[in-house]
Amino acid sequence: MYLDTVDFIKGICQTINPNGTFYHGRVSDANLAIKDNPMPQIHLYPFRVQNPTTMGVDVNPNILMAFLFDGSPHDGADDLLNSTDEADTMQRRFHLALQGSGKIVSNYEAEPFYKQFSGVTNGMFVRFQLQIKSSKVCEV
Repeated sequence: MYLDTVDFIKGICQTINPNGTFYHGRVSDANLAIKDNPMPQIHLYPFRVQNPTTMGVDVNPNILMAFLFDGSPHDGADDLLNSTDEADTMQRRFHLALQGSGKIVSNYEAEPFYKQFSGVTNGMFVRFQLQIKSSKVCEV
C-alpha cells in the first residue's frame, strides 16, 4: 500500500513537473536534495498506512507535500508573491490531476511558505487525505 501510494503520487508529480524533481523522504533529507536537483521540486514526506487484512478496504493516509521554488534569503515582497503564484499554480494542477484520477481526496489545503530549507526556497505545503482501496491482503 505504501509504495503503491508513493508511485501514484510520483506519477502525477512527474506529469505536472516534467523538468523538475520529485523527492520522497524526510525533511532533513529533502533539505540536502535542494542543491543537487533541478527546481522546481515536489517533496512527498513519509506518511502512515494501515495494512488491511481484507482486499478492497479503504486506507486513508494523511499526506504532506511541499512544492518548492528557487528563492533567496534576500527575497523581497514581490519575489515572495511571484514564488507563491508559481507554487499555487503547480499545486492547483496537482489537485486537478488528483481529482481526475478517480481517487477520493478530502481535507485538501495549501499553505504558502517563505525562505525555508536553508533560506533558499519559497513555495507551498499541501496536506490532504487520500482514500485508497487496498489491492493486497496483509497476512500474518
